[in-house]
Order: sequence, then structure tokens, then C-alpha cells
Amino acid sequence: MRRAALLALLLVLYLPALGNSASGTHPDEAWHLGTSAEMQSKGEWLTPTLDDVPNWYKPPLFYWSERAAYSALGTNLFAARLPSALAWIAVVLLVLALGRRMYGEAAGMTAAILTATAFGWVKYARLAMMDAPMALGLALAAYATWRASEEDEPPWLLAVGAAAAMDFLIKGPVGAVLVLLLSGGFLLVRNRQLLLSRWTLGAFLLGAAIGLPWYVASFAVHGRAFYDFFVVSQNYDRFMHPWTLRGEATLLVGFLVFTLPWTFLLLGSLRALRSWREPGVLLPLAWMASVLVTFTVPSLKWPHYGLTAIPAAMLLVARAPPPRWARLATGAALALLAVAAALSLRFPVPLVPLLSLAGAALAFGAASVLAFRDRITPAAAATGVAFALVVGLVVPGVNPPALPREAVPSAAGRPLWVYDTTPGLFTLAAGRPVRRAWDAAEAEGALLGGGALIASESQVGRLSPNVKERLVNLARWRRIPGYLPESRAWRAWRDRNPDEVYEWMLVVALQGANGSPFR
Repeated sequence: MRRAALLALLLVLYLPALGNSASGTHPDEAWHLGTSAEMQSKGEWLTPTLDDVPNWYKPPLFYWSERAAYSALGTNLFAARLPSALAWIAVVLLVLALGRRMYGEAAGMTAAILTATAFGWVKYARLAMMDAPMALGLALAAYATWRASEEDEPPWLLAVGAAAAMDFLIKGPVGAVLVLLLSGGFLLVRNRQLLLSRWTLGAFLLGAAIGLPWYVASFAVHGRAFYDFFVVSQNYDRFMHPWTLRGEATLLVGFLVFTLPWTFLLLGSLRALRSWREPGVLLPLAWMASVLVTFTVPSLKWPHYGLTAIPAAMLLVARAPPPRWARLATGAALALLAVAAALSLRFPVPLVPLLSLAGAALAFGAASVLAFRDRITPAAAATGVAFALVVGLVVPGVNPPALPREAVPSAAGRPLWVYDTTPGLFTLAAGRPVRRAWDAAEAEGALLGGGALIASESQVGRLSPNVKERLVNLARWRRIPGYLPESRAWRAWRDRNPDEVYEWMLVVALQGANGSPFR
């Protein structure tokens, strides 16, 4: 019964509004959306491209999964994001299974619900990004390593090889390195005999058989171009820039923020470091270290790089009851979320998101009370309900879509361009290719060539006067910009004026001297 309830929570947390562009996005998501849609339109499997240019920012396994979803459900945003959401649901279920084996049924359920309701994953598992599929490879490796070593079932090491190949084809060499450090580090301490056995050799051979063919084929077809782009630019060069304290803070602070509201429970669980050789402590520590230490090395770091360590962190949290200070701090954090949701009711919003926001405030409040009473698992479940209301109903209820359905016909078949934005989200929303104009000169060239330009009002203002005076507005709608200054959000709340948080978006084209659209 509890497992069915967990699955129901996962479905309502990660699937509603998944295909709605109003539910939010991330700059990296647009690259993946555009690449997979273009591969689908070309029937291409080997070479990822964007605007007909090969881009080997990442290997193609995630794009293949999106293509499979497109084939089943059509080329749309829901299909593009579904592989990520399903991968994350699978991660949570693996955490449940692993936690049960390490600590028992109740602790496994706690670890699973805490993992599912960490803020970072509520955001990123609903996007067409590679973090959730990569986390699935690590979760599979951790589960298989435990079964092989602690339950004396060596054939499970073959699953570790498959997991390494999976992450090798999602993230590149670093993906395989993460799995190697997780599993190899644990076995080095706990079971060196198994580490040196034929099963480990078999895992390496299986991983190579699965993971290497795409690399070999890409090099055979593209030669130096593939080597320079993927090997040199996307991997080697990332280690050639100076390491900075600011970059490291970005990684570690991002990890702690994305673990909210369970960050204090994590900090409280670190007392387990004193018994790090215990297998139930060592495995999650090896998992966390493989991620955080590996991403410490390259100079380029983004906050979401630490996301794949969160399941390991929540396993460590579930191992033992939290100290009192961590429980009280968690209750206070949840209370602050309840207050924030209640204060947001001041905004004049439509009825459905208003009621959903009120429900989220109540759910966060209930979670806070439960945390203060040391009932962490029910508190996490209530938090999941609150997040589900916010991401499924509140955000899409107040944030207009990236490209409204009625805006596309207004372009009347003209080539579509978007100003200085990676066009993947717009391509899927429009149902046809949208290309990127990188600057004002390219935007004007697109307009002069008979195209229609998607741009914000401020971007249109950057065009030259002789172009602006010939523009005709084909469509107009509001959106919340991706980076909203805190001052504008504060004024909007203070004045109860939602106009402060929106900007106008336009579809524009040029008009000829006779009043007809320019061609």
C-alpha cells in the first residue's frame, strides 16, 4: 500500500503540466529539445545536429530516448520531457529498493520520499535534461554493487558495466568515471577479491561493448571534426582553465540549495562519517564523493552538477534518526515555505492557481508540524503534495506559454526565427523549425529575407530605426522572463501589480511599401 502511494505521489509530482511550456524551462534544455527534434525530422541516429550543424556537446543516448518518445507520442514537449521524468521515477524506486536492503523497509521509504521531494529534482526531473538519466545510471550502479558485494551475487557487477555504458553515452567519459569511482571505490574498501575477479572484467567488457560503438562510428564518419569538438573542446579544454574558489562554491552551494528542504537533515547525517567503513555508510559516501569530487576537478561548474549526488545524500539521511537540531531546522525551513506560499496569495492570480497556492501553503504548514514532531516521512509526503500543486497548477496557471498556439498561424508560413534564444522550446511549440538570430544584424537579415521574428519588446527595440519603422506586429503575448530581478518581484508583490513580473513578447515581420508583408 505504501509503495502504491509513493508511485502515485511520483506521478502527480512529475507528470502534470510536463508538456506545457508555461511550466518553466532552463537554457540547457533548449539545446537538447532542438537537437532531438532535428534528429527526429532527419531520421538521424548517429550525429546530433542543431541548425544542420553537428554538435557533439553530449553523446546521443538521451536524444535516442526522446526520439523513441516522439515516435510513440509525436514530436511534442511532453514526449521530449517524458524520458527524463520516467528516469527520475525509476531512480526513486531504485533508492527505495536499495534503502530497504541496506536499512530496512521504513528507512527505504523515507529515503525514497526525501529523494523525490528535494527541490532540485522537482525542477530538473521535469525538464528535457540529462541529469535524471545520468542519476539513473548511478542508482543502478549503486544497487548492483550492493547486491554483488554485500549479498554475494557477483553477476550483478554486469549491471554496473551496463550502467557505466549508459552514463558514458549520456554524459561522455565523465559519466563512466562516476560509475567507476562509485562501484570501484566501494569494492576497494569492502571486497577487493570481487574487485579483482572475472566479474569485474566482464563488467568492463560489457560496458565497452555497449558504450564504445557510437564513439568509434562517429570518429570513423567525422574524423578530426568529432575529435576537436567532442574530445578537445567538450572534455579536455574543461580542465585547462584555472580552478577558482567561486566555481567550487557554485557546485557545493548549489548542491545544498537543491537538497532543500532536507539540507539540514543531510548536515545532521554527516556524523556518520565517523563510521565510514560500515557498508551502509560507505556506499552512499562513495556515491556522493564520486559526483562532488569529480566535478570539483574541472574549472567549469554549474549548480546542477551536484544533483546526481542527492539520492545518495538522502540514503545517508534515512540511515538513522536525525539529531534534534536538524529536525527543528527542517521544520523551520518548511514553515518558511508555508509563509512564502501564503504571502504569495497577495498576487491577483486566477482562481485555480490561487486555490492551489493556498493548498500548497497548507501542505507546507502540515509538513512543518510533522517535521517538528519527528515524523520525517509524512512531512516529506506533505511536501511532495505542496510541490505538486505548485509545479502542476500554480506555475503554469500564472506563466503564459513560451509560444502561444495562436501565435504560430500569424506567421503565415514565413520562416520562423527567435532573437538570441536557443530555439528548441519554440521549435516544439511551433511544430516546425525555428532558427536562432544571434544578434540584431542576424535578426534584421532574417526579417529582410521574409522571415518572422520572435522577440521580446526590448529586443525589438535594439533593431535599427529603418527596420523598426517597417515592422508589423503579427502576435503579442506576455511571459515571465527567465531571469527576473528581485526588485521587480518585490514591487509586483508590494503593489499587487503582476505587470511588474511580465514582459511583452512579439512575432514581427517587415511590411512592404504597399502595405503587404515584405517578402
